[in-house]
Amino acid sequence: IPLTLLIVLGPLGKHNFSEPLYFGPNCDNGCETSDYQISDFAFVNQNNQLINRDSLMGKIWVAAFVDFEDPNLPKITERLLIPNFKFRMEPDISIICFDPNGYSDTAAVKAYVTQNLRYSNNKAKWQFLQGDPAAMAAFFRNGFLIEDLKNEAVFRLVDEAGHIRGLYGNTEYHFENLMEDVAILNKKRKIKRGY
Repeated sequence: IPLTLLIVLGPLGKHNFSEPLYFGPNCDNGCETSDYQISDFAFVNQNNQLINRDSLMGKIWVAAFVDFEDPNLPKITERLLIPNFKFRMEPDISIICFDPNGYSDTAAVKAYVTQNLRYSNNKAKWQFLQGDPAAMAAFFRNGFLIEDLKNEAVFRLVDEAGHIRGLYGNTEYHFENLMEDVAILNKKRKIKRGY
């Protein structure tokens, strides 16, 4: 009987998932809705291509704040390999790393990203952005509303309209929540687009 009910009611039942909250200047703990969008930015990626907010509109992206010389980089990389692989067939889901210190060895950064892209068929999925440290700090403060990276969550989730939809630490629990939230936003995006 339970199996019959699942077969009959499964396709007919409505599956509702609560969407990730919005974060902005007036909703530090999350709001049901917000007009706040991250501010524009312009930094170069590992291939010396300019990436800005407009180039990411229409995409869901995981923002990671990664000091290339941080001893925690391997752990952060290990976490980022999960969405890189899980969403490898989703061209509109990206990983965007921001280097707050403007690490200058672009060859090393390119090698790092290339090595990690071997798990994805989309070469644009993982961008490692670099720029002037002062410009980065201003963007973190004015765009992501981060005052001090040392005391802030490591990851942010940004939806296709540039809204901040989640703040996450570098623990397995936080990252599981991030992955679920990416999947929910992606499902809602697909429903809205009719596929």
